[in-house]
Amino acid sequence: MAKSRGLGRGLDSLIAPPPKREPPPANPAVAQVSSFELPVGKISPSRWQPRRDFDTESLEELAHSIEAHDLINPLVVRKTKDDAYELIAGERRLRAIRDILKWEKVQVRLMTAEDAKMRELALVENLQRKDLNPIEVAAAYHELLKESDLTHEALADRLKTKRPTITNAIRLLELPEEVKSLIEEGKLHPTIARSIVSLPNPVAQIKLARRIIEEDLSARQVERLMSKKRSKPASEKKRSLHIEDLEDRLRRHFGTKATIEDNKGRGRIILEYYSVAEAQRILDRMGLTPE
Repeated sequence: MAKSRGLGRGLDSLIAPPPKREPPPANPAVAQVSSFELPVGKISPSRWQPRRDFDTESLEELAHSIEAHDLINPLVVRKTKDDAYELIAGERRLRAIRDILKWEKVQVRLMTAEDAKMRELALVENLQRKDLNPIEVAAAYHELLKESDLTHEALADRLKTKRPTITNAIRLLELPEEVKSLIEEGKLHPTIARSIVSLPNPVAQIKLARRIIEEDLSARQVERLMSKKRSKPASEKKRSLHIEDLEDRLRRHFGTKATIEDNKGRGRIILEYYSVAEAQRILDRMGLTPE
């Protein structure tokens, strides 16, 4: 599994530490209330958990560790209604305790957190623990951008990472499902996979992805192949670089895939969306509101 990089702060910098003699944190988005024991059955998983695959073997190893050394870090939850709680941090620990150890109660830290902050905390916790594969990271970034209406640059600033880290990750979502599955399985490195996004169609992308794996091609070898495919007259290369820059600026501004089809100064601009809500977000970004 590829490691996520770039986050410069820990989860504890987003969630206030347990109060001792200090007053409670002033941030209304995340505020700690108390720590206590809670019945496991009252805790529901986070709706914003970016991780889609939970390996059974690693959960069993975690369960054995918890059983031997107890739960060192309590689960973090928020109250949703009377006698109901939603997980903020600790999905793997909850699954190990609930499904394998069959504990009836568990130690938790109770906090209040707004929905927007919940999604951010879930992503940061998983990135810190290297629990997400590159496609899960990309999907989580995409959801954060969609829900928070942030640009790539603004989200990078919030997460204390670099804008290209987010932009490059999200580009992986443009690949066909077969190629994304190869990335998730660790058979295709995300850096190499990003280089084939520019191929003209999914068939060509899948074909090259298969060849990379079958021939065990290096990043340099793939780049040489891509250079041959991109080989064009000098004048067209200059135009392409300009168009690519414009596409990148549109992509960052609207937080979605942007394509410019240009033919000697005439063409069209295509902005993609993947849900009604996302389409409305793009229209709002343009200043167009429903009549």
